[in-house]
Amino acid sequence: MHTTAQMLLKLKKVPNVIALQASKIKFPEKFKGTIIEKWADYWKNLFIDYRQMIQDLRTDIQDDPRKAFIWTTSLFGIYALAKNNPSEIDFKDKLRIIGNEMALVSEDCQNPTSINHLKFLNTCYNEGVIHYKSFGIASIMYTSELNSSCDLYKAHCSYLKPSYFSLPSRIVDVGLMGNWWNIYMKMASYDVKH
Repeated sequence: MHTTAQMLLKLKKVPNVIALQASKIKFPEKFKGTIIEKWADYWKNLFIDYRQMIQDLRTDIQDDPRKAFIWTTSLFGIYALAKNNPSEIDFKDKLRIIGNEMALVSEDCQNPTSINHLKFLNTCYNEGVIHYKSFGIASIMYTSELNSSCDLYKAHCSYLKPSYFSLPSRIVDVGLMGNWWNIYMKMASYDVKH
């Protein structure tokens, strides 16, 4: 608590010290009324606005530290999720690794659920109906009925396209915190036949 108070005190002094130094700087007479003076005024006003924002932030932190802590942890949490958001390449790599590991296991020992899921994903990739969508902090892999290069009437007719309400049933996997969770759960016991 003592170090937090010292940090807030230093934050309080910094804008005043910088403002004092800025007021000591004099602008030459030959540049008055030119674009250089307008440019300098712009940066001076921008600095004043940011100084006021820092002072307001400091008072908000002092008034409600619990709220500031919640906001800070939320922002760091969102940053961590965005930083560890898995890509489609991660999904393909995981699929190849699992396929290679399952090839080493005897067919008598392979879990049928894992085998069927792996065959389904490989079939979707072969048909070109599996797609990737990133939401910044999480990603999904979903299937469509037709390949994007398909030129049938069904692909162009708006009445035959799937609705947004059918999207949850078409989601194959959800990626969050650097892992694809459905493939992780279905392949956890791929070498155990019940």
